[in-house]
Amino acid sequence: MFKFIHAADVHLDSPLRGLARYESAPAESIRDACRRAFENLVDLAIEEKVAFVLLAGDLYDGNWNDYSTGIFFSRQMGRLNDHNIRVFTAAGNHDAANRITKALDNPANVSMLSSSKAETIKIDDLMVAIHGQSFKEQHIYDNLAKDFPAALPGFFNIGLLHTSLDGREGHASYAPCSKDDLIAKGYQYWALGHIHNREYVSEDPWIIFPGCIQGRHIRETGAKGCLLVTVDDVNTDPVIEMRSLDVLRWNLCTIDLTDVEEMREVWDITRKEIQASLKSAEDRPVAMRIRYHGSAKMVDRISANPERFAVEVKARGAEIAGDEVWIEKVENLVTGKRDLVAGLSDDSPLGIMLREIINTDGHSENIQGLDDVLTELKQKLPVEAYSDDGGLLLDDPDTMKHLIEEAKQMLVSKLLVEEKS
Repeated sequence: MFKFIHAADVHLDSPLRGLARYESAPAESIRDACRRAFENLVDLAIEEKVAFVLLAGDLYDGNWNDYSTGIFFSRQMGRLNDHNIRVFTAAGNHDAANRITKALDNPANVSMLSSSKAETIKIDDLMVAIHGQSFKEQHIYDNLAKDFPAALPGFFNIGLLHTSLDGREGHASYAPCSKDDLIAKGYQYWALGHIHNREYVSEDPWIIFPGCIQGRHIRETGAKGCLLVTVDDVNTDPVIEMRSLDVLRWNLCTIDLTDVEEMREVWDITRKEIQASLKSAEDRPVAMRIRYHGSAKMVDRISANPERFAVEVKARGAEIAGDEVWIEKVENLVTGKRDLVAGLSDDSPLGIMLREIINTDGHSENIQGLDDVLTELKQKLPVEAYSDDGGLLLDDPDTMKHLIEEAKQMLVSKLLVEEKS
């Protein structure tokens, strides 16, 4: 019997620290979060007395800013080496051979799979064969899996690969292949990386994405960690356990305000959702995005001053949990229950303006001058504010449609509030 850990997408020193630009962000919690999650992985490997650790790509987030990243990794590998735990890793698109210009020699217990061709590493005393290949360059569009060696008879065969398989939403296509390509190799276990959400692609054989070990933004919600795999015999089905490693938990909270009539009710519901999110985080601090939706009578009060409303929501979080909850963003998708027929049919300046706003096309390409405004905005914002890694996706049609609808709601509400005052 032996155990091993399957992890991927560690992204050591990933710019989670970029979140510190937001007011009230929990700087202590997000600083070095990926490093601390990796330390948790090493602690788990030692505690469980695993035989080896598999890292399926993107150990690093890219080229190192300095050598401290490599020194940190070597220190953690030294801890594993003290317990005779070996590490096998395959580079992915973020840490491909041509992206890492600063480098240190691998620690004695670490084996990096070749980037020139697929290779097999045998652990004879365990009757384990690890087959895999690293990325030679960032953009790999070839099917690497098809050239992996056939399974070795009598061995527990593991495929180690960074891949998008046949495509996953939110992830670029790298080393594409099909589930059938992997099954055809006859391996008992495929240790995949690249997809940041945990996914069990197949159970016969096991084909698994463990997800990243630490969520870095709102698209990486929920528990993050690794898989602990126990193999009683090379001919028996392994036992798979998910183990959490993250030190900061991301959560997208949706609150339906349909038929809610008083702001007091809004705050009561908000408090309960914040408390529930904190409780589910397993004693970790929480980074939350709260999204309000539904049809409510007080939509004007919510939408007319979105900044004030967002601050009020964040104040509830601070009241309930202090530094243990950080509300990263408040989204207002609430629609109003009101009769606009009279206003829309009125030829007064207000009626004309309401019609223009409500009839505005939700597609950004149909709004004259919007492209110029967005170009100017991008020039003023730091690049991470609109990057693919958790920023505002200004090139994404769905994101732009949402922003346009939010702006329309805010403008209509402001006009109606002004009319009543």
